[in-house]
Amino acid sequence: MTEQLVVVGASVATTAFLERMRELGDRRSIIVVDGDPDAPYDRPPLSKHFLVEGDAEDIAVDWSDLDATLVRGWATGVDVEARMLLVREAGGEELRLPYGQLVIATGASPIRLPIEPADTLALRSAEDARRLRAGTGDAERTVIIGAGAIGVELASSLAARGGQAVLVDRAQGPLERLLAGHLANEVTQWLEDAGVECVWGADIAAITRTDAGWRVDMGDGSQVAGDVLVSAVGARPAVGWLAGTGLLTDGMLLADEDGRVVTAEGAVPDVYAIGDVVSRRDAGGSTTRTESWAAARQHGARLAEDLCGADREQEPRPYFWTEVAGRKLQVVGSLDPAMTLQVEFENPERGTVLYRAEDDSTAWIGINAQPRIARLLMGV
Repeated sequence: MTEQLVVVGASVATTAFLERMRELGDRRSIIVVDGDPDAPYDRPPLSKHFLVEGDAEDIAVDWSDLDATLVRGWATGVDVEARMLLVREAGGEELRLPYGQLVIATGASPIRLPIEPADTLALRSAEDARRLRAGTGDAERTVIIGAGAIGVELASSLAARGGQAVLVDRAQGPLERLLAGHLANEVTQWLEDAGVECVWGADIAAITRTDAGWRVDMGDGSQVAGDVLVSAVGARPAVGWLAGTGLLTDGMLLADEDGRVVTAEGAVPDVYAIGDVVSRRDAGGSTTRTESWAAARQHGARLAEDLCGADREQEPRPYFWTEVAGRKLQVVGSLDPAMTLQVEFENPERGTVLYRAEDDSTAWIGINAQPRIARLLMGV
């Protein structure tokens, strides 16, 4: 049986996995399969400075010291019994890669509204960001559907370069899932002060291409129009290529707390999943999926430690960050709508605020509070 380790997806989780494997002295052969011609690269800048003026060198991730072989192609399936990954290479050739261990790290893909036209812009890859930059470069007004992290960052970036942006969401405020409804008024004010128009509680009835660009019709009869339309309603795990492999459970790729892919029959031998693609099932049977850069890196590093038989590093607290209208917003811990927020530290001159959120557990929200958040993450 081959000892070859094959990873699907040159994602941030994969980078952390490779780095930790090599740090721990594991020198086995590792093949990474990814059809994105820009991979590997860092995704957070795509909705920030890369959208405005960056190039490929600004986001490239250097794997030169990680001794991994990158195969340019798309995984099309897995033969679990034969331990083979099926790949369609960039040139169209079909390839069967034997594996001793398989790591699935294909990330997520944009969710599309059923009423979206096929040519609506979205953002997930570097090529998407280039198309967005070209499409919004001369636009007077860009309509963004979805006020999650990507939508808010896009609106902030477009406003910073002098464009008009309109954020439309059915939620009652921005970053609702990430902030659990907290600070909705404050974040809305930051966006509006930056020149972003915010439309909350939107019931989108139709999206229409017009001679002037795009029109979004609401259920109440109101309309929003713009030169460019961007969909940022969210992302779903990129698991379509796994259909028929027996690895999916109710359409989800499930893994246990150790990253082992599990089905109704139990753990699948030598198949693992890390990053945005996977939903984790804990010992109590609860299933969660965390979509963040920090969580993906944690998944990758932890799996490497397990495969190398090394002691795990201390489990970090849940962490997420984003940028909103020139402010860095960070969250440590898991927020809940029932939590009560209290200001723990404030420096108005620097625009710094640290909130403590408490209920049955404790979390923190920092605005321009990087040093204090860093201490929380280090446990000091």
